[in-house]
Amino acid sequence: MDEKTRTVVDALRMRRSTREFTGESIPDADIEYILDAARYAPSPENMQTWRYVVIKEDVETKKFLGELCKKAASELFGSAPYELTQARLWYVPPRSRPATFEEMREGDLFAYPGKCSVAIIGCASESSHDSFMRYPLDVLGSISVAMGIFSMWLVAHSMGYGAGYQALPVMELRRRQLLCDRLGIPSLWVPIATLFVGVPEVKRMVGPSRFPIESVCYAERWGNPYMRHAFIDEEE
Repeated sequence: MDEKTRTVVDALRMRRSTREFTGESIPDADIEYILDAARYAPSPENMQTWRYVVIKEDVETKKFLGELCKKAASELFGSAPYELTQARLWYVPPRSRPATFEEMREGDLFAYPGKCSVAIIGCASESSHDSFMRYPLDVLGSISVAMGIFSMWLVAHSMGYGAGYQALPVMELRRRQLLCDRLGIPSLWVPIATLFVGVPEVKRMVGPSRFPIESVCYAERWGNPYMRHAFIDEEE
């Protein structure tokens, strides 16, 4: 693996969701560098059917987004018993779990958009283009925006900034409409995803381990575990 490839792989492995920002501003040149990454995401027929609303100066809208996320999270996690989240958050130290779960249930853990440096709202459309074909959001438009969001996330991380993706402001129709009304997003466009970038208050440690390749990938057909070449060579 050459040095350039290793840099990309390291960015993929070290990226974390940042949920605590200092509130400091990010230089415009850095923001534009991050935004430019979204332009290179793939899209059907290269129609680039995405638009991004970039919120830097509007502090009140950032606070609005933070409150929106907090209320949505409280509704989503507030109805779940603590024990339902124990297994999937195995990597959270037992001594920290009560406080973490409380933050989830109260919604405080997801209110961080209020202190981000820049909020990016990714929108997609099924009919803003001149193609004779319709490209459904659920299989194409949303995927294209997601790839743009992740491209920006990796670039932000590589520049030393923190970023966090949230679906909470757009996953429920009523809140999505509130967001559209506030930002003037026309009905032709649908908010798909949000990314919040800022100066991290605390550098997060390396993320929890992932399942091995053999657990999530199948070779040729479902159920046949993919075997890494190193393991195959050892068996031979």
